[in-house]
Order: sequence, then structure tokens, then C-alpha cells
Amino acid sequence: MVNKEKIEKVEEIREIFKNSSNIIFTDHSGLKAEDAVKFRDKLASVNSYLRIVKNTLMLLAVRKVYSEMDFSEVFKGPTSIIVVSGDNVVLTAKIIRDFYKKSEALRIKAGILENKLVGSENIEKLANIPGREVLLTNFVILLKSPITKLVNTLGGVTRSLVIVLDAIKREKEKNDN
Repeated sequence: MVNKEKIEKVEEIREIFKNSSNIIFTDHSGLKAEDAVKFRDKLASVNSYLRIVKNTLMLLAVRKVYSEMDFSEVFKGPTSIIVVSGDNVVLTAKIIRDFYKKSEALRIKAGILENKLVGSENIEKLANIPGREVLLTNFVILLKSPITKLVNTLGGVTRSLVIVLDAIKREKEKNDN
């Protein structure tokens, strides 16, 4: 009976690996039950979820899907997977980073991004990408900058022309008197 349960669990995890192109592996040592509930709620807000499964079962499942990759280092010590739904990898990475800063639990070990194994440093780089609002603001500033410079340049030419014409006018008035 135990073997059948393990086989079913491996198959369930294999389906997760097969159907998800973005997965983050974390070390969940030190994660308290009440913190896990809060963390899962935050993940749910970006359509991601946390699974804690025995390393041996995860290793069996992941080898069936990603046979060409070496996961031996990833599954050392307590390992959990965070399955990212859709394109919310950056938001999920930010949630993990912020949670780690507060509780020092859930340290990022590695990840599978677009079906490629990447190190923790790549996931952390994603977490440090500025938010959408900041990126849009910077984009608008970049678009606005050349236009502002053009307006100032054209305004400078117009101001110079007015000053020259005013100087000519004063000179003519002076000569007429």
C-alpha cells in the first residue's frame, strides 16, 4: 500500500514538472506553520503555490521530465517547490525575497525558468527587477526627454530671433531720433 501511495505521489509531482515551465526550489528549513499559511496566501494572490514533498520523491519525478539536467545539488537538505502559474515569475520571486527578509525562511536554491535549470542568483535578479509602475514611469520619461529637448531648442531659436529683432528695432529708433 505504501508503494502505491508513493508511486501516485511521484506521478502527481511529475505532472507538476511536466505542466509547469517555471518552478522555484527553496530551502524551507525554519518555516513555521503560521508563516507557511501567510506565505501560501501571498503566493495565491499571484496564482502560484508551494508544495513540500520528500526529496527522494521529487527527484524521481523530476528525472522523468528533465532527464538531461542534474538536480542532485538542488535536492540536498529540505527542499520545497514553488510552482509559478503563468508569467508571474518576477512577482513570485519578489514575494519569496520579501518573505525571506522578514523570516529568514525559504531561501532560494535554484529554479526552472522556461524549462531550463537556473541558479539562485538568476531568481534573485528577477526579484530585483523594478515594478511595472516604475518601469512605465521610466519609459515615459525616456519618451518625453527628446521632445522636451526639441521644444527647448526651438524655443531658444525663437527667443534669440526676438532678441535680435528687438535690438534692430531699438537701433532703428535710435537712428531715427
